[in-house]
Amino acid sequence: MPERRSAASKAAAVAVLALVAPGCSWFEEDDLDFAANEARLTDMVNEGIRLNEDLNAAESRIVQDCLEEQGFELHDEDLLAGRAETERETFLDTAPYEQFLPTEEEAALRGYWQWTNIEDSEVLADDELQAASDAHLIELGFADLLESEGLPEFFYLPAADQYAWYVAYGGDTWAASKYSDLGGPGLKTDASGEEIYINPKPEGCLLEMVESVYGGFTAVDNEEEGWTDWTWRPEQPTIAGGDLEKDYVERVADSGTERDLLDCVDESGWGGWEFADDGQLAVNPFLHAAGEGEQPAASPANSEGTWPDPPEEVPAADDFEGWLAFERGFALDMVACGEASGFRAASEHAWQQVQLRRYLDIEDATYAWQEQMRAYLERAQEIIGE
Repeated sequence: MPERRSAASKAAAVAVLALVAPGCSWFEEDDLDFAANEARLTDMVNEGIRLNEDLNAAESRIVQDCLEEQGFELHDEDLLAGRAETERETFLDTAPYEQFLPTEEEAALRGYWQWTNIEDSEVLADDELQAASDAHLIELGFADLLESEGLPEFFYLPAADQYAWYVAYGGDTWAASKYSDLGGPGLKTDASGEEIYINPKPEGCLLEMVESVYGGFTAVDNEEEGWTDWTWRPEQPTIAGGDLEKDYVERVADSGTERDLLDCVDESGWGGWEFADDGQLAVNPFLHAAGEGEQPAASPANSEGTWPDPPEEVPAADDFEGWLAFERGFALDMVACGEASGFRAASEHAWQQVQLRRYLDIEDATYAWQEQMRAYLERAQEIIGE
């Protein structure tokens, strides 16, 4: 279990920073010691990942046992297992600057991934490059886009058998709303004949598991979709929202290294750039404008007009090796400028500080949430052992 900070240690930190900056919050001005907190917070984040994965496995086992008691032998494993998350080397989330400023090794190998839009790129790329691309898709949560040897056996079952499985999993109403293409009564329609999408409370084996482990579903209003979401685990504390991105952009701007970076890129022959609103350089829209791919592989928010006109002479879009060399060269020049200007160091420090503050804000709530998860996991394991 990760080591927890004592109330005394927090009070001492507040007192020290209050002396430095009277009248200010202890999170507002002075740099915090990233190295002193990184290992503990990384352990905290990884413990949360482990607990979620263990609960995913236990929930899946309970639901699967329920289904198999009804005679179902093949399963929609993706629905049972949920999305997996791997443990981290650091608690830090991916930084905005990493989109356009990879490491030198990454730039030399894969550029900015824009080449993946070239037709047959997965065939034209060598084994090392394609392996890196596959790993990137998995990291982004798009493992299902990778070529496989075929669908799982469950999806070769007759539609009626698949639909029966979903009915047993979540109940008649739930299955009808989610899998009407497989059979059942189908979706209801409004006066104009348009199908009405709803999100009914699940029943069946999913409800049985939720009630036995968590006591029941929690109804959450989804104002965007206009329906109710049904959850069962207490919400995990997160650092999402707020002014995280804004604080990062302001810190980087205060470092004075942005103009040095842009001047360096201009002097390297890649034209005059400006930063997008989210603190990124629109490298993929620039490469797309140069003539490669149907669309940018990534695009910062509100970035239109922030990249220069591409060079007049660029490799043809179907010249895979020529384009890859062009893209790699651009990425390597950008990386070199990031180092020479001091921008990378300043951005890394800014990201560490804004993330550290927010993870410290949710530390106590996260430990309390983890205690709840351990209790639910113990209950789920008791049910499995019954």
